Amino acid sequence: MNSLPVSIGNEIKQIRKEKRMTQKELCDGICSQAEISKIENGRNSPTIDLLQQIAKRLRVPLSMLFRDQYKSEEFRECDRLLTGLFRSQQFDELINQTEKIKSQSTNKEILLLLEYFEIICSERTQKIDFRSSISRLVHLTDTEEVWFESPQMYLRIKMAIANFYFENKQFVHSESVFEDVLSLKFDTIELKKARIKIIYNHAQQLSFQKNYEKGLQVVATGIQESLALDDASFLGHFYFQRGYFTKKTNGNIDDIKRDFTLSYSLFKAFEMPSYEQLVIDSHEKFLLYRF
Repeated sequence: MNSLPVSIGNEIKQIRKEKRMTQKELCDGICSQAEISKIENGRNSPTIDLLQQIAKRLRVPLSMLFRDQYKSEEFRECDRLLTGLFRSQQFDELINQTEKIKSQSTNKEILLLLEYFEIICSERTQKIDFRSSISRLVHLTDTEEVWFESPQMYLRIKMAIANFYFENKQFVHSESVFEDVLSLKFDTIELKKARIKIIYNHAQQLSFQKNYEKGLQVVATGIQESLALDDASFLGHFYFQRGYFTKKTNGNIDDIKRDFTLSYSLFKAFEMPSYEQLVIDSHEKFLLYRF
């Protein structure tokens, strides 16, 4: 899904709330309330004519409805830079860049991103321990506004907390974070796709914990939601996980063969050779066919 409808919807919702206007008041004589709701949640892409009418009702220039998109581009550029430095373990340069960006930006989402990177960087360089890292990350998500203003950052911070717990074998706490996050309301396509990735990560952790029975339940949800969204991003991974969990729980051999073959086929179709080879190397005897 293109991020533009999401950012426009967010901006309309924010301006409407700032002006203490209800959806019913905004849509009166313009469109249905259901249409406004879908636009605000990023599920519908409005026409320019409709956007002009909405901007007129909100008494703002049309360009203001695209303000969030400009902020999003700025955020993505910043995120790409810092993520690249973190992955290459250039921690000193990462801190230098966060300080530089912090002195130049007033974007709340970017400032939250900078704090996030400062914390995880401090943990990786052993300046603070994992418990202090978790405490500081929890503090970033203490206010309800974070979930509504930047749901993607909220989820990212929560997953960092779960990972810190997991890396330090605090599995009960890690599991609790996943359950709390997955209980949230994912009400846009963009968030629902983010939820699929979280479900995949959850299943991965359950695999490492050898909690295969629960892993089967989690993977079933991932497959169901992927199919409902027509999103194949993690479908091959989910079938691989289900085949593995079924094998570990001594499940039906035909089910195991089906899932590993589906996984292999999807990795082949989407040109993911490293994952395709993983299936061959680890479970070739279960494949019904090979291309």
